[in-house]
Amino acid sequence: MKLAKNSLLSLLPTLAGIAASILTVPVYIAEIGNDRYGALLVGLVLLGYFGQADFGLGRALTQRLSAERDADATERASIVWSALAGALGISIIGAGLICIAAYVFFAFFFEATDSLRAEAIGSVWLFGLCVPVIMYTGVSTGALLGAERFGVVSVGTMVGNLLSQVLPLAMAVLHSSDLSWLLGASLAGRVIGLVLIVASMWRVFLRGQPVIVSRKQLRRLFAFGVWIMVTAIIGPLMIVSDRVVIGATIGASAVVAYSVPFLIAQRTITFPLAIVNALFPRLAAQTEEQSAALGKVSVVLVGQLYAFVVAGLICLAEPLLQLWLGDKLDERSILVGQIALIGFWINALANVPYALIQARGNSRFTAMLHVIELPLYFATLYGLGLAMGLTGIALAFTLRTTLDCGVLFQKARFAGGDVLGKLIGPAAVVLAPLVASSLLDSWTNSLAAASACSLVLLAFSWFQMPQMAKTRLIAQFARMSR
Repeated sequence: MKLAKNSLLSLLPTLAGIAASILTVPVYIAEIGNDRYGALLVGLVLLGYFGQADFGLGRALTQRLSAERDADATERASIVWSALAGALGISIIGAGLICIAAYVFFAFFFEATDSLRAEAIGSVWLFGLCVPVIMYTGVSTGALLGAERFGVVSVGTMVGNLLSQVLPLAMAVLHSSDLSWLLGASLAGRVIGLVLIVASMWRVFLRGQPVIVSRKQLRRLFAFGVWIMVTAIIGPLMIVSDRVVIGATIGASAVVAYSVPFLIAQRTITFPLAIVNALFPRLAAQTEEQSAALGKVSVVLVGQLYAFVVAGLICLAEPLLQLWLGDKLDERSILVGQIALIGFWINALANVPYALIQARGNSRFTAMLHVIELPLYFATLYGLGLAMGLTGIALAFTLRTTLDCGVLFQKARFAGGDVLGKLIGPAAVVLAPLVASSLLDSWTNSLAAASACSLVLLAFSWFQMPQMAKTRLIAQFARMSR
């Protein structure tokens, strides 16, 4: 029950973010226009990239605190203080490097009007400010997750995410649509969420404890975190590089046609990631045999449950986007969204063995995998992008997640029939509406296809459910019907 509750708490910020995106994107486009919104998206994508790169300290702290649950309060506080000290040093160095990187991109590679480019260049200092905000958000969140305090993390993350989307729109309406003001408003929203999370972390770990920064603890954290850092830099870079390539080669307006469906598809993956995030402390605390068994059950559960979301949205992609954006809909967005959804379903599967491997302390393997994938992914992006346009870029993303998933399954020993045999059915259901997408040209056909996919997935889930779970479910329904 606690695992289900923690998964739900991790999911709430995503649901709020999806609702905010649905409500605000049309208003953004109407208020500031396609080109300016495209430029804002590139800026937010870069902020989001830097925002995920907490250099491994958050994940390392979760893993360390989960493994040291029996340590006394002073020892656990020392682990947290050491992580906070490490975050300060990284923030100072990282802020300068990121300002330089943002300036180079906007000055030399960003395709936009001269006025938009000038605004973007004038906002690069915000990327430097983003570093300490995100570093301390990552460390504080990692500490709370190590204690399985998912509730306050959920609230703080939800507040920060909502305000980072709503405040820029309010700024555009009430004051200025200059990119510096818009990006600054987004960053302010993140700061408010950070305050809530830090306050809780202080109460749980640091209040009443001496300030002890331990070199030994720092070495342990960085020994694990250095490889997480590599993943934290390269992993998000692969996620955002498609839009950076579009912005550099096609232009700001094409970023909107790609980003709107892609970002909505990306939002949905937080549903399975909520399960994975709740699993990670448990996997780190269990024995190797126990964590492997839990991982196999979890990857099948993630594949089955997330397939309902993905298959339904693929079926309904065209009518939903048409209803949402009306005559502002770019037709290319439909297929982009459908292909991206398949990629995110595969990526959700990969996140379970990814978490298992890291929870067992082997962060080096996942980092090296991303290092090897990065040049291959860039080459595929450019090649398929030139050949097929935005559809090719979405396909490159899905191919990359497929390769990633295959390697991680093999490493975690998930590639046997006991796992893959239970995922073949959901995979077929996810692919079917894309193959038949030309028939889904109306609400009636789309709803019928989504319903059919759901029924088939229900049949697969029931057939593969353990007998004990079936018995409990039948008994529960019997009690409810009395």
